[in-house]
Amino acid sequence: MSDIKKKEDTLFKEELSSDEGSSTDGGNNHTTVPGKKKDASTFSVISSTYDVHGYEPDLEWEEHEEAKVRRKIDVYLMPFLLLMAFVLNMDRTNHSNAISDHLNVDLGFSLDGVNNAILAYSILFTIFTLPSNFIAKKIGAYRWIPIMMSLWAVITWAHVLIHNYAGYMTVRVLIAITEAGFIPATLNYMTTWYKTKELATRLAFFWGIQSVASAVSGLISFGIFRLRGVGGLFGWQWLFLIDGIFTHIVAIVAFLYLPKNPGSTSGLIRGKSGWFTEKEAKIAVTRVIRDDLTKTNQDVPITWEDVKLALKDTKLWTHLVTTFVGMMTHTPISTYLPSIIRDGGFAVTTANLLTMPSYLGGLAFSIMIAYSSDRYGEVALHALIGNIWQMVGYIALRVIPLNAGRWQLFAAATITASSPSWHGMHIAYMSSNMAPAGKRAIALGAIIGAANLDGVPGSQIYRADDAPRYPTGNLICIVLNIVAIFLFISQRVRYTLTNKYREKEWNSMSDADKEIYNKTTKHKGNDRLDYRFRI
Repeated sequence: MSDIKKKEDTLFKEELSSDEGSSTDGGNNHTTVPGKKKDASTFSVISSTYDVHGYEPDLEWEEHEEAKVRRKIDVYLMPFLLLMAFVLNMDRTNHSNAISDHLNVDLGFSLDGVNNAILAYSILFTIFTLPSNFIAKKIGAYRWIPIMMSLWAVITWAHVLIHNYAGYMTVRVLIAITEAGFIPATLNYMTTWYKTKELATRLAFFWGIQSVASAVSGLISFGIFRLRGVGGLFGWQWLFLIDGIFTHIVAIVAFLYLPKNPGSTSGLIRGKSGWFTEKEAKIAVTRVIRDDLTKTNQDVPITWEDVKLALKDTKLWTHLVTTFVGMMTHTPISTYLPSIIRDGGFAVTTANLLTMPSYLGGLAFSIMIAYSSDRYGEVALHALIGNIWQMVGYIALRVIPLNAGRWQLFAAATITASSPSWHGMHIAYMSSNMAPAGKRAIALGAIIGAANLDGVPGSQIYRADDAPRYPTGNLICIVLNIVAIFLFISQRVRYTLTNKYREKEWNSMSDADKEIYNKTTKHKGNDRLDYRFRI
């Protein structure tokens, strides 16, 4: 039996004893050679233990066959996931553009009222992200996602009904509650379709679509805001009305289009034959499970044991703090970018149009950096590019003279807002280093919560008494970027040292000692001695 073969069989047997998805190769469950058949005796046990529709433990395939399956997923599923993410992010960007169209003035309150609404949104969004994956695990993400979309579609077009601050706060609170679960549910759904090393680039597209939504929102705002007064509505109300109707349409299609999993793509508007041939469907399921054996438990409800494992994992907490601190600096620039450009001396409609370069530029660089991260690893070091980029932008906004021309201010604001997003590949980084599956699902919800909870302090960084250049706010953002850089480096160092320590301890054990460890250890998931973290 070859060394690869022995390693694969060892991994599967360890899985049977621990049921936790550990790895012995230093690669976080990336030991398996795609399409390679394993020992029949091992699989006779595995197949009866892992009852996953479409999973064939003794299935063999060629690399080009898997590539074809992956391309089909990229063609049939990924664009629709991006469309749904686009719809989600249209509301967030529309809110920023609505502020530049004097939403707060029309409703009779100051920018501090806007900050308070953002604060409330962030808190509630964070709270309601946490139960989302519990529900998704219970009823299926393919059902839960369109349900949420239908709910926030109603609230989006309901902006046309508000006439005061109370109404404004009400719709922003309800938007937070109904939108909160979409991202964690969708991320967990994606892990059933893609292997670990395929996620970072696709998550870069997933987060990058926010830039596209921002650019499109700025573009359509240029025209829609000219409808101010038509039908007795403000321009920003027309913006939310059109967005809400579009969201309803996409939600209805989602009910009919999203399949339960790679092994169940036939039926409804997907067609009688589905997306795959019989063998392709088995490849689609089996390749993901061979990449990470914890995904055999994708349909198993989250347990209290998973919650305790997540709460006690300090590595997870480091990822959450990194997200909270590092993403906080995106709130002020994303919220006030159109207003900063407008205050530089541009008309409202022109200012919204001029936000497009930063969003599209950020998207392009985010995807390139994430692709490099998928190909070469070193996620933390790739993430530093975005932190340093944004820090330079905030330094430029901090030191630019008050008498600077409008194009100089536009350039500084564009540099800041176009910083490449590291959030998607950071989530893939965290997800690949979390096990078992229930703990990973909790971690995905928690990191989305952290990314929105940062809006609580983030909404207070740019204050009305610091306007219009926000020198104090810009200094705060510079410091926060420095802290985020330190956190990324420290997490990478910790993973590296832990891998070296575990490798040394594991190699010093005899085969008998390893067998005893597998049978008696209380360590689970990524706490196991034979688990290696992805760097």
